[in-house]
Amino acid sequence: MAFAMGKVTPFREEKMTETCFRMKGTTLTSIVLEVIDFEPDNFEAQLSQKVASAPQFFTRSSLILHLMKPLSATEFELLVALCRRLQLQPMAVKGEVAELKPTINDLGLADVSQSKFTDSALRSNKASGSENNNGSGENASQTAQQVQTASAPKAETAPAAAPSLKPAKVINRPVRSGQQVYAEGGDLVVTASVSEGAELLADGNIHVYGTLRGRALAGVKGNTGARVFCQSLDAELISIAGQFIMHETVKGECWKKPAQVYLEEETLRIEPLA
Repeated sequence: MAFAMGKVTPFREEKMTETCFRMKGTTLTSIVLEVIDFEPDNFEAQLSQKVASAPQFFTRSSLILHLMKPLSATEFELLVALCRRLQLQPMAVKGEVAELKPTINDLGLADVSQSKFTDSALRSNKASGSENNNGSGENASQTAQQVQTASAPKAETAPAAAPSLKPAKVINRPVRSGQQVYAEGGDLVVTASVSEGAELLADGNIHVYGTLRGRALAGVKGNTGARVFCQSLDAELISIAGQFIMHETVKGECWKKPAQVYLEEETLRIEPLA
């Protein structure tokens, strides 16, 4: 018996293409190291002393190098190597970098000189923050209100509209070690405790109705009027508009007591809550 054999098409299993990655924005806490004068031996001695004052905070921390004056390529390479030797992690550079772009690329760093968070933008936010505690959202609302008032006839001026503010972000659970919570455009309220190794960030104020053991960074976009309030102060670090204090400073008369922290003439003050 004969069988007719036709062309056999091999079976091909179709494999679904799965998404390999996704990209999204995030908020990270980095240390900005302003390089005012770079004399290697003196610079290393001072930086070593600073890192040794709080090794848990500085070790392996991401670093943005802000060059206040131009450096040669050799000096810049030495600066980066020095930071890495002290277990800091330079990831970006800004400032006087016009002649360093090839070197920056060779070292695997990013040039953020033209980023939207430049010093001029921060100074603008700080100026608005000193007049109110509600961040840039209220400032923009007030500007629009002023333009509207100026263009309307004086006899028919409408009542001023209430400023548009973002509501506070409220967290009703403990913030555990390794967690980061950010309140964009407003205050952050935590009704529980904050563990060591956790991090709170807010454009406005930070309120903790429990023990604050982690890091609290208020006014992260330059609002100098922001404050940190807590029922029990035991923080690793507190920062307001870029100015910060470490645990050693926190352990004062308000340690493990209700307290508030605010910025006064570029110095952080700690006071007991009444």
